[in-house]
Amino acid sequence: MSLELVNTFGTLLTVAIIAATAVAAMVQLRHLRAGNQINAMLSIGNQIDTKAFSDAITLVRARLDSTLEDPAYRDYVRARNLGIALPAVSEEYRELHHAALLVGNLYEELGILVKNGVVDRDMLLDRYGFNISILWNAVSRWVGWVRATTGNNGIWENFEYLTVLAQDFMHERVSTYPKGVRRARNPHPVARAPGARHCMKFATDFFGECLYRQQESSPGIC
Repeated sequence: MSLELVNTFGTLLTVAIIAATAVAAMVQLRHLRAGNQINAMLSIGNQIDTKAFSDAITLVRARLDSTLEDPAYRDYVRARNLGIALPAVSEEYRELHHAALLVGNLYEELGILVKNGVVDRDMLLDRYGFNISILWNAVSRWVGWVRATTGNNGIWENFEYLTVLAQDFMHERVSTYPKGVRRARNPHPVARAPGARHCMKFATDFFGECLYRQQESSPGIC
């Protein structure tokens, strides 16, 4: 075997080793990224599933919009955001304000993570898109009041951004169920009372469209 042939084989072997190393590194990076995404989703789930956060959601959805009709509460919110003397309000109003901040700040942080690619957008929206849209609907008038009184339209803008993504995601993908996979037998949905204003996610193929159309018309959907 000539020296030139040995050198050629040596060069090819080196190239093959480098290519194999690069492929192995890419696979390792992919696994690492997948592991990070799993950990991120588990961490998000743990925060959302806490009793404190669940109670805050219940309080915000049940009372925030109606309480905003009270000028005393609006003055309290305005004073807190402007850093001026707080008017005397009930403990219930202070608890409600704390609940609104707890809910909004968490989804603001999620919006930042999605915007910067730290958390996979589609994965997050597939899991939490419905909740994101509903909770923005519950706090949107409150956010409008805060922005108007502070002159800062950037307040919770990442929560707003996340909501738009969630609305579009559900509008474009009525179902994320894998194509070509048979469906399990579903029981018949419970009949709705006349005039009920909620969507039954498991009962309609038009769930995404239903939510999308009602975003501006009803704060109490679903």
